[in-house]
Amino acid sequence: TELGPMTGYGKMNLAGMLLLPVAAAVAALISFGARSDTLLTVFALNLVPMLIGGLVSWLLLRGAARAGKGQGIALWPTVIPAVLGAAWYLWRAVMPAEVAPGAEYIAGPQYLLIGVVVLSIVAWIGCRIARAR
Repeated sequence: TELGPMTGYGKMNLAGMLLLPVAAAVAALISFGARSDTLLTVFALNLVPMLIGGLVSWLLLRGAARAGKGQGIALWPTVIPAVLGAAWYLWRAVMPAEVAPGAEYIAGPQYLLIGVVVLSIVAWIGCRIARAR
């Protein structure tokens, strides 16, 4: 089947998927300098939870588009972790931790993955409730 044009919600989902890895790489650039191996690793580590959140949001958006309800809720697994994670990384680039600066670049994606899974479950339930009304 032919795919139609991307909706505004689809564009928001894609932007959310890319926002976090780019913000994390920019923060790593500020913290560590122009080390291509570090920047690529930080980008890839943060891309994993965003790809999972983006896939879940895409699936929820497909169902929400058919029902006409719940599109905003469907974006939660992507947009909320992307905005919070990007803000955290950029804040820590400006105000690094004194004890272990840079540790958040390894631990952050693990916490974000947990957040994506929890938000995916909550968004799925929220979309089901929105469609039932």
